[in-house]
Amino acid sequence: MTAPIRRRPGSTSPLALVPEVEELRTSPVEEQAQPIAEPAPSSPATAPATAALAVEPIESVEKKAVTFALRTSLKKRAETAVLRTAGYEGGYKSMAALVEGALERELERLAVEFNNGEPFPENAGGFRQGRPLGS
Repeated sequence: MTAPIRRRPGSTSPLALVPEVEELRTSPVEEQAQPIAEPAPSSPATAPATAALAVEPIESVEKKAVTFALRTSLKKRAETAVLRTAGYEGGYKSMAALVEGALERELERLAVEFNNGEPFPENAGGFRQGRPLGS
């Protein structure tokens, strides 16, 4: 008695499996997070543009994991939005990108409303943890 020949499912299929590589498009928020390399000024016409870039503070692109609780319904809505819009211009490819974009917009709104449009100064100390005050 001979052992049966094992074959992978679909190995005799007439369909050829060919991988398709899609172009990766990032959202505007992810593009802003990338560091900007400043070209060396080659002429006096480009010098003012690079001087203006040097004055603006360069944000860190380092990422740190954060953990916090969200309402389940809000989390599910966000996941659905990412899944439904990931392939579109202006959509987000990940939950992290969506949260980062929303947080950036809210921080800009708060700065306009409470700090004369200027970004809040960086927090040099620690941040309170635990239950919110007054709860």
